[in-house]
Amino acid sequence: MTESNMPDGIPLVMAVSAPLKLIAKDGRDSWKPSLQDINRSTYDYLKLNRASGFIDGNVAPYMMLVGFDGSLAMPALPEFSNPDAALKMFNRVFLEMLLGGVYTEGALPADICTGWLFNTGYIRMHGGTSRTTSLHFSLRDRSASVSDNIVLLDQKPITLAKLQKAIARGRAILDKCDPISPEIALAGTTHYVAGALAEALTCIWTSIEQIISRIWRVEVESKASVDAIPNRSGFLKDYRVWTTSARIELLFQKGVVEAGTYKLLNVARKARNEFIHRGSQPDLPDATAALTGMFQLLSSCSSDYKNTLLLDETCRQVIARCIRRPRTEEKLEPSYWRDIARLPGEPQFKGKYKPFDLQLKPISTFDPAYAAKAARAKSDANQAEQTEAGSN
Repeated sequence: MTESNMPDGIPLVMAVSAPLKLIAKDGRDSWKPSLQDINRSTYDYLKLNRASGFIDGNVAPYMMLVGFDGSLAMPALPEFSNPDAALKMFNRVFLEMLLGGVYTEGALPADICTGWLFNTGYIRMHGGTSRTTSLHFSLRDRSASVSDNIVLLDQKPITLAKLQKAIARGRAILDKCDPISPEIALAGTTHYVAGALAEALTCIWTSIEQIISRIWRVEVESKASVDAIPNRSGFLKDYRVWTTSARIELLFQKGVVEAGTYKLLNVARKARNEFIHRGSQPDLPDATAALTGMFQLLSSCSSDYKNTLLLDETCRQVIARCIRRPRTEEKLEPSYWRDIARLPGEPQFKGKYKPFDLQLKPISTFDPAYAAKAARAKSDANQAEQTEAGSN
């Protein structure tokens, strides 16, 4: 069905983000599919395609539409149809949600798609190229696999009122921290959760620099402009002199940056420099220090430097979701499970198979020069380390 022959309605530009969030109209708008409904795809798919209401999405005089499946949508007007503009608009709201206490990850360019709002209040979502959009589309269409359907089980919807309250709280924080880039900050937290620590550190440090620059302008540059000392204002704006590390030091001396935050920023800065200049991959404590430092700066900035722990719970939520985080040794009992297809070698496997005789051999059996090449590589590495130590 093409847009030209669609029933009466409005074309939309839409965005979705992981993880799946269900947004209810109110407390009576329940979601309780059974395990049988999930396995047979007999859950209420109509509700997943239904709009739940509107929120303030920073695009006055328009309101932003919220779907029951957590999707966000705007009319496909020219100012919203550009993918880059749409991504920036939606990610601003997603970051406000995160800072307001509703965990969400950032939207990628592939998470932007089109849709159609029928006059009945239901939304037809048109495809999408990302894993997240494909999941939403297949769940709405009841064409997802049982493994994908399971995400719908035991989901507790968030009411529209609670979502708007979280967005308002996050917006109040961001308004005092502008011009931080929502896409970069969300990319940092999203990469962190996915365990992509180098990418996380790069994005998070960029956000830290943006916040420090904002504090510097307010607490240093603006206050210097009121005196009559020639060229002082221009000197304080010189990035060559006032690097981020120098700015952090002076802000610490002024009592704007607390000692605990300063320590975290030092760890993050050193790890970021090691990665940028030497390619040294950051470890989990490095990335966690950067993440915690960023949230502490946001908290401090939004509370007029009175409280660095305002976003402590949000920070803990992000840290707890990181796949690199050490898992508990406690044995967990699953609530639901299904047997997996068995393989030859497992005692439960039954059937015929063609065996494969896998023989592991040393590299030297097919590369006689391997030992000599390995020795030369080790010698070259030692010489490089000695040269670098001498230059320092």
